[in-house]
Amino acid sequence: MKSIYKDLTRTLKGKLELNANMAIHTGLGAGGNADLLIIPHEINDLSTTLKVVKNIPITILGGGQNVLVRDGGIRGLTVLTTGLSGLEIQGNLVTAMAGQNVMQMAQKLAEAGIAGFEFLSGIPGSLGGAIRGNAGAHEANLTGIGGLVESVDIMDYEGSIRTLIAAEMGFRYRKSNLPENHIIVSAKMRGKPGNPDEIRAKMAEMRQFRLEKQPQGVKTCGSLFKNPEGHSAGKLIDDAGWRGREINGAKMSEKHANFLINTGTASAKDLENLAMEVQADVLKKFGIMLELELKIIGEHL
Repeated sequence: MKSIYKDLTRTLKGKLELNANMAIHTGLGAGGNADLLIIPHEINDLSTTLKVVKNIPITILGGGQNVLVRDGGIRGLTVLTTGLSGLEIQGNLVTAMAGQNVMQMAQKLAEAGIAGFEFLSGIPGSLGGAIRGNAGAHEANLTGIGGLVESVDIMDYEGSIRTLIAAEMGFRYRKSNLPENHIIVSAKMRGKPGNPDEIRAKMAEMRQFRLEKQPQGVKTCGSLFKNPEGHSAGKLIDDAGWRGREINGAKMSEKHANFLINTGTASAKDLENLAMEVQADVLKKFGIMLELELKIIGEHL
C-alpha cells in the first residue's frame, strides 16, 4: 500500500492518506481506519488512481453520511467523492458533480428560481450517495431524487466513463440499479421554474419540521431503517419500546425513534449491535423485518 501511495502522490491534486481515521469522515463518528483513502478533487484524480490501483479491494463511500465503518476498518482503497464538487445551471437543467453537498445545492437552486429540489435541503450528504440510494423526503419521499434525474455519468474501476439515462437506473424507494462496481461522477437533473421567495419559504417550513421532529447537533446517520411498505419504521421501533434507549453510548433518539445516535462513547460494534437488536425485536413483536438504510462496511476487530 505504501508503494501505491508514493506513486499517487506524484500526480494527485486531491487528498491522499494512509491509515485514515474514518470516524471523522462518517456521520456516526465511530469505526476503524481505511488502509488508503483518496478524496479526489477532479475526475482525473479518480481515473488516475483507478488505473494505478490493481488487485486490491475498492470501497466507494460517497459523502460517508449514512455509512458505519466497523472497528476493524476498511482494507484496500477507500474513495470519498466529497472533493468532486461543482454545479452548473442552464435554464432548468442542472449538472452537478457527485461530491456536491445536496443541502447546499438545494439552496443555490432556490436562489436561481429552480423548484423541485426543496426536499434535499434537509438531507445531509453528497449527490452521488443521494442518487445511488434514491434519497427522498416530504413530497418526494417515495419518488426520491430519481424523479429529477435525466442521466448519470459513471466511472468503472478501469477509469472509463459512460452515461446512463434515467430509464436504465431503475429508481424505486431508496434504491436504484446503478452497478456496484462503478462510481457516480456527475448527474444531469431537471427542475421547473419557480419563484425564489416561494421556494425559500417552502424550504423554511421543511427546516422547521426537521427541528421539531428530528434530532439535531448529534452524531447520527439519519434514518436507520427504510420504511416498510404500509408502515413507518419509526413507529414500529417506538411501539417496540426502543425510543430513547441507550446501550454503551449507542442510542435510539428520543425525538425520532428511527434515528441511531452515537452519544460520544459508542464503538462501531456498539452501534451495529443496537441496530441489530432493534431489528430483531421489531421482527419478533410485529413480524416485520426492517431493512437498513444505513450502510455497514468494513472488518470486525
